[in-house]
Amino acid sequence: MLSTPPDFLPPIAQPPHDPTSWLLNGVAGSTANARTSWRAAKLDQIEILPPQQSLTLTLAPESRRSPFEPNGSFGGLTTPANVALGADGSIYLLDSGGPYLKRFDPCACAFQVVPCFGGAGNQARELSQAHGIGICSANLFVCDTGNHRLSVFALHGFALRGHWQPPASAYQGPNPILSNNWEPFDLAFDRHGRVYVTDAANGCVHRFSASGRWQTSFSGLGTVRWITIDCRNQIYVVVEGSPATLRLLNPDGSTAPVTATPEELAPWFPRQPFTVDAEGLLHLGSLCADDEHGRCDQPPSPVRCPPNQSIERGLFDQFGNVVVSCASPPSLSYANAGSYFSEALDSELYRCQWHRVIIRGDIPAGAGITVFTYSAEATLTNDQVFGLGDEWETNQTASEVGKGEWDCLVRSGGGRFLWLRLEFFGNGKVTPRVDSIEIEFPRISLRRYLPAVFGEETTSADFTDRFLSLFDTTLRSVEANLDRQARFYDPLSTPAERDPRTGIDFLSWLGSWIGVSLDRQWAETKRRKFLKQAGKLFDLRGTRAGLWRELLLYLEMEKNCCCCRDQAPGRCHPSPANCGPTLRQPCSWEPPPLILEHFKLRRWLFLGAGRIGDQAVLWGKRLINRSQLNAGVKVGHTQLLTPRDPYLDPFNYYAHKFTVFVPACYRKSETLRKGLENLLRDGRPATTLAQIEYVEPRFRVGFQSMIGFDSVIGRYPAGVTLDQTSLGGTSVLTAPPHKQGGPSLEIGNQSRIGATTRLE
Repeated sequence: MLSTPPDFLPPIAQPPHDPTSWLLNGVAGSTANARTSWRAAKLDQIEILPPQQSLTLTLAPESRRSPFEPNGSFGGLTTPANVALGADGSIYLLDSGGPYLKRFDPCACAFQVVPCFGGAGNQARELSQAHGIGICSANLFVCDTGNHRLSVFALHGFALRGHWQPPASAYQGPNPILSNNWEPFDLAFDRHGRVYVTDAANGCVHRFSASGRWQTSFSGLGTVRWITIDCRNQIYVVVEGSPATLRLLNPDGSTAPVTATPEELAPWFPRQPFTVDAEGLLHLGSLCADDEHGRCDQPPSPVRCPPNQSIERGLFDQFGNVVVSCASPPSLSYANAGSYFSEALDSELYRCQWHRVIIRGDIPAGAGITVFTYSAEATLTNDQVFGLGDEWETNQTASEVGKGEWDCLVRSGGGRFLWLRLEFFGNGKVTPRVDSIEIEFPRISLRRYLPAVFGEETTSADFTDRFLSLFDTTLRSVEANLDRQARFYDPLSTPAERDPRTGIDFLSWLGSWIGVSLDRQWAETKRRKFLKQAGKLFDLRGTRAGLWRELLLYLEMEKNCCCCRDQAPGRCHPSPANCGPTLRQPCSWEPPPLILEHFKLRRWLFLGAGRIGDQAVLWGKRLINRSQLNAGVKVGHTQLLTPRDPYLDPFNYYAHKFTVFVPACYRKSETLRKGLENLLRDGRPATTLAQIEYVEPRFRVGFQSMIGFDSVIGRYPAGVTLDQTSLGGTSVLTAPPHKQGGPSLEIGNQSRIGATTRLE
């Protein structure tokens, strides 16, 4: 008898340890086409809705958003026309009733008026009937319709940069009164930073370069009002009329009607950080910050809500005013039933017994999903699949989803290919939502450990498999945790949620392995990052370098956080999708020293070299403020407790002290301030004293700022390259360095604007 099979025999097929699976959702595979990602062969009364590209029942026509809403948000695809998003995530709103420019304050959960908007002379008061605003390239653009101009302000300081206007030859208005004027109403930016401005008076859209030069106009559009640009750089305009139309503006000036709904266009637009409803109200509650007590102080509301509702926080109208309203789900209506048919799912296994279907999402009361499956060894056409009729099997109904997940066993027989059919149903007021579907295969049952008699007969084997699947699922979940246990040992992936019984979380437990006690005042991301770097900081504990590295982690000032040229960390965010990409430059920002050791303030007087004033300062009695006889001290009444040598006062006063310079925002938050104080208490040497200096955005050398620590002196710009350097703060026209007295572009010295020099 052979103990091992001969080499010429094929190997005995062994089932895998765990099943594999097909994952169907709106983002797997092709993100540009959610229907392809769902591998949908047919959708009947089913639509794919953002943000998770979930499957839901179709909305009724009266519940759909319209691109012609008067706020200019194109049915919630973009922000309203009078709202703009900054590159750092800040939200600006133009209150045309003032007019005032307002900025959203997350802690106060309110819009605050921007002071001195417009710079000197308060140029903002001259704005009349302003409508659309936008932000691009650190500039704020305002469509000043009443004054027939596009005003451009610097985003930092809000100083007026200038007014943009098309040339007189660009006006095409049929009305003689408006033949020499234009009425900018709304604007948008493309990926190259060019500005598109609607002009309803002349029935056109003007295009300006990023520097403000008028380039062209697209005329013959009619009364065009709103404009927006998607991620594909396609331009959409709303043309008023009876009825209003949504049109696509082509680069050659031609237009094409757009019949897609805002829900269908949503995948091509960047996701907004907040919701804008059909009434134009801004729902900013999710952006409001919470303080250490849970929430920032809010005044009591006179409105009383039903027992199952509460006042919605962070609701604002188009003027930035708080709207007091009870939070209630939107009144939507859906189709009563819908069907989803999948394409053929290939297991690449002969007579594969598919295991189970897992549905993740939400199924509210009054709705449900029925699951049908069909398997075969050969592929079928779509018409054959749609006409299977009673040949569909499984027939399991999910009426609710516990913990966001529901599953059922596949009752179809063995087959390489599987087709999935989901029947959605509801009461018209709610809809099931499917975020993802997972189909596991092949079935690996615990029956393989039982005697063969339990699988001898087909019906009995099926019953045994279905019965043992109750235990198989539990055991496999335990095995899955063991397979993924490595995530518990990585600070970036280990769970940080506290156990409700013990109050201990895995992140703190992992820190205890290496003797690190994580401060609860820190945010979760900071604790994870600190624990990740803790091993590298052990050798630097108790040193200035070690404390400096810890401060950089806490203040989020590591160099790898800075992704933009000459921009401090924490303020660098991706540019809006409708702004042109900028050339990525190497980061020239360096972390600040943050720590000033006081002994470095000593300036020695070297004999024959030192001079009082620039290299040294004489110290006197005010340094320690010692007691002196006949100067507030009386014999027999005053006790002397300072036995140290007065000549060593400068050393005793400075040697053990240091100052830490941090942004002033860490003083405003009690949580951040306590976390910083705890960090300094644990990280400083025990014999030293630390002083925290909160840095305000001011520049007062000797009082607020210290050159070399929180301020630097920049190099005077020099050198101009033709067609590459823009005139401004980073370029200066001067005389040639090696040809003094020769030709020069130095304005006011040898050049005269209008005579020998022309600015373009």
